[in-house]
Amino acid sequence: MCVYVRELTQEEGNKLLHLTRRGSTSFAMRRALILLASAQKMKVPEIARSYQCGEDHVRDVLHQFNKIGWDSLKPNYGGGRKPTFTEEQRSMIIQLAQMPPRAAGMPFTQWSLSKLANAAVQKGIVKTITAETVRVILDKANITYQNTKTWKSSKDPEFEVKKNASNRSTKRHPPTDV
Repeated sequence: MCVYVRELTQEEGNKLLHLTRRGSTSFAMRRALILLASAQKMKVPEIARSYQCGEDHVRDVLHQFNKIGWDSLKPNYGGGRKPTFTEEQRSMIIQLAQMPPRAAGMPFTQWSLSKLANAAVQKGIVKTITAETVRVILDKANITYQNTKTWKSSKDPEFEVKKNASNRSTKRHPPTDV
């Protein structure tokens, strides 16, 4: 039994012809060529040889067009790999990044991407995660990560007084007149 495209109207034929000449995607152009060839009563094996594709592909194109019409000319991409982390995990990582490390029970004052990744694993948010993935998650949440400058602090209770006090052991030099 031969498979053909359904009877096309003049308008549909013109639209397919236009797609073969000025189609937006090669996917649509190739399918339009197959449909036009079928409309001219070419058999599936002849179409497959002419356009160097499999007979099963030609049959699929014809059946899809007969069933769903013009939507069959649009690519139906799978969308790639499914997200590794759930939205809940992502939001927990974002919340962790926005709190001070000390409040999260960490012994440092500033987050780095690697420290944030390690903390997410330690807290059981995720099993494993890379610093780059953390950066991507923060970037999608419009949280910019910037290396921050840190200063040493002291546990000495008199640190502030000593810090600003003049050091008398330093010899003063007289001003020079130039």
